[in-house]
Amino acid sequence: MQVSLIAAMDRDGLIGSASGRLPWRLPRDIAHFRAATAGKWLLLGRRTYEEMDGWFTDQTPLILSRDPDYKPQRPFHRVFTDVRAALGFARASGVGEVIVAGGAAVFAATMESATRLILTRIDASYTVDGGVYFPDFEKSGEWLPVYAEDWPSDAENPVAMRLDCYEKRGNRLA
Repeated sequence: MQVSLIAAMDRDGLIGSASGRLPWRLPRDIAHFRAATAGKWLLLGRRTYEEMDGWFTDQTPLILSRDPDYKPQRPFHRVFTDVRAALGFARASGVGEVIVAGGAAVFAATMESATRLILTRIDASYTVDGGVYFPDFEKSGEWLPVYAEDWPSDAENPVAMRLDCYEKRGNRLA
C-alpha cells in the first residue's frame, strides 16, 4: 500500500499554526488538494479533521485521536489512537493508497512509512503564533524528486507556488 503525504508549506517549511489555521488562502492549491485526494482514504489528526469540516465529499477519513471515544462527524469516518492501527485497517480493507493530510505530528509519525511526498512550495515566508512545520526530509537523502510544476501568481493566487513530488529511494512507483 502506498502512503503519500500531501502538504502546502512556505519557504521555511511552515504548514500552519498550532490553532490549526493556515496563514494563506490559495485557490490553486486548494483545487490541487481536492483533485489529488478525490476518492482517496485520508489519514489526519483530529484537529485537522475538525478544521476540514465540510471538505469531505468522496474521501474516507481515518482520524487519529488520543481519545478512543472521540465521535467523528459521520458514522463511516473511522477513529484510531495510533498510526499503525489506522494504516493496518486501510491495508486490510484493500486500499491501494492512503494520503496523509496533516497535521505536523501526523506527518512526523508517518514519514517512515511514506513512499511519496506531494508538496506545494509557497514562494513566501509567513509568521504565525505557534507555527508548525513539515518534517525536514531533504537532508535524509531518502527522497528523489520525480516531478515539479511551477504555478505563477495570478489574480486569485497572490504568490507563486511550485508543486514538488518525491518518491522514497528504493520504492520507485510505476
